[in-house]
Amino acid sequence: MPMLISSFRNKKEEDSMMEGICKRVLSFVLILGVFLISQKVLAQEETEQKTPQEIEQNKDQKSPYNLEEIKVTDKKAGESVTSPYSVAESSKLQTEVITREEIEALHPQTVWDVIEQVPGMEVTYQGRQHLDFSNMRGTGSYGLILDGVYVSQTDRILATLPVDAIESITIVRDATALTLGPLTNFGSGTGSSNQGFVVIKTKRASKLEGGLAASYGSFHTEKEHLYQGAKIGNFDYRIAGTYYNSDGKTDWYNGSRNSSLLFRGGYTGSAFNGDILFYTSTGMREFQRGEILIPTTLKSGALDWSKVGTLDSAKWKIDPINSDMFAVNLSRPWNDAQTTTFSYAYNSLQVTSIQASFANSSVTESDQNSRGQSAGIRHIINWHGNVLKMGGQWLGYICPNGQAPNIGKRVDEDMYSLYAQDEYHMLNDKLTVDAGIRADKKHYDNSPVTGLAIDERAKETYTYALGASYKLSRIITLTGRYAYSENDLSGNQVSASGSTLPAEKRSRYEGGILANFYSFFNPWVTLYYYNTKDQKVSSTGIDPTTGKPASSYIDPATGDEIDFVTTSDVRTKGWNAAYPGRY
Repeated sequence: MPMLISSFRNKKEEDSMMEGICKRVLSFVLILGVFLISQKVLAQEETEQKTPQEIEQNKDQKSPYNLEEIKVTDKKAGESVTSPYSVAESSKLQTEVITREEIEALHPQTVWDVIEQVPGMEVTYQGRQHLDFSNMRGTGSYGLILDGVYVSQTDRILATLPVDAIESITIVRDATALTLGPLTNFGSGTGSSNQGFVVIKTKRASKLEGGLAASYGSFHTEKEHLYQGAKIGNFDYRIAGTYYNSDGKTDWYNGSRNSSLLFRGGYTGSAFNGDILFYTSTGMREFQRGEILIPTTLKSGALDWSKVGTLDSAKWKIDPINSDMFAVNLSRPWNDAQTTTFSYAYNSLQVTSIQASFANSSVTESDQNSRGQSAGIRHIINWHGNVLKMGGQWLGYICPNGQAPNIGKRVDEDMYSLYAQDEYHMLNDKLTVDAGIRADKKHYDNSPVTGLAIDERAKETYTYALGASYKLSRIITLTGRYAYSENDLSGNQVSASGSTLPAEKRSRYEGGILANFYSFFNPWVTLYYYNTKDQKVSSTGIDPTTGKPASSYIDPATGDEIDFVTTSDVRTKGWNAAYPGRY
């Protein structure tokens, strides 16, 4: 793993030093791109027209249909432009690939152990309901994509997915990646708007293979992983079964167990490509007992210190954690320049939270099951140095019994999205400029606050993005990106003063520099600055039913909880750096 450095700050009304730096870096790259476009146009007019023999030879050399297993060896994204995971050239500096070899070197127990090694990612354990939490760049949530499946509940799947079956994990630290998934939060009980994406690819077979790995350690921890795969002509398949069990340390109540089966299969041909995923797992996880650190207050007002330093009596676990996923991706290359891709995915999660006590026999159980579907279609035109991507997505998410912490409040929402992004390469790929737009629209069948049945459509959220990448020399590459979006007041928010609140306006600036000195030393640094004007924050108003001050009230007509809010300007700034390389 490379040396990783990350820093972020989040303050209200901070100085604009970082904003000025990011704007200057971004402006330099973007203005340079616009200035040099005319040179590329003139150069194209002087290009010699190829003979039919040369065209046929070039076609053979660049055939996109001979697709073997891709083993990721570079730290930067190397996806083809037709891949559903590809990002613009100006986003690649913010995109990092954790390879199979690096994952194995970490000896991780879960995917969380890998993610916490990445600059800009923070992982915390908060237990009881959501297992682990994480955020990207200090303040935001992120989208999770597993072999094309957009996963709404990230914490539980990342705690159970077997790391032995993973080919690569790609971290897209870019809140302007318009083509990967929704940029507004969806189907999650925590977090804010997405600051990027985590893309996980599982292994596919490129030849006849098979194996068994087993281990045993302290606390009666055992693990077995059995796999077999083959590539037969244009077809390939790989099936892997994993079992993990640990009793945990005595009296700590931190045992866990999980059994899983994963199947990947695909077909690669000149006229059609497809792959499927099937994954199922079942397990459980106990929540480690906490130590009592503060005294309790007696009725007399005195402090009772007798239990300080002892283990808490709470006995919580999730049993079972059952997960099922299915996904299919179909791709049709019409010719060398145009490709259409269709994808569909379904995932379900069956979870029961059990709250008991070591002090008595009381037990409380609550189901937190959920299921989701997604479908998408995209068309890519790669012609004369220009890459145009257009597409649409639909996401559906249902949680019948609600999700923590709002247990008992049904969640049922859909999101419809359209996007377009154009990227132009010029000066022999030294300079690229890109621009894009994405529209996300939510539909609620049930109130996200009360769980009551409604039929409400939120206003569209538009995101506009602009980026550029310039290879200043053989060693130095500069990148810059800018994105702008607006979010109006949601239906369950009102101004405490009764006034009309302005839309929330978000501007995101990013600038970076990469230095390819040697194969073993490629340092890079990125600066980012997020400026959110009129962000909605909690406030206190007068409850119209009681006439008393409150932060929220229940609308007697609909039963919805209405929150009082006001506006505040929030700025987030930081930087990421690393010096990766291959030895």
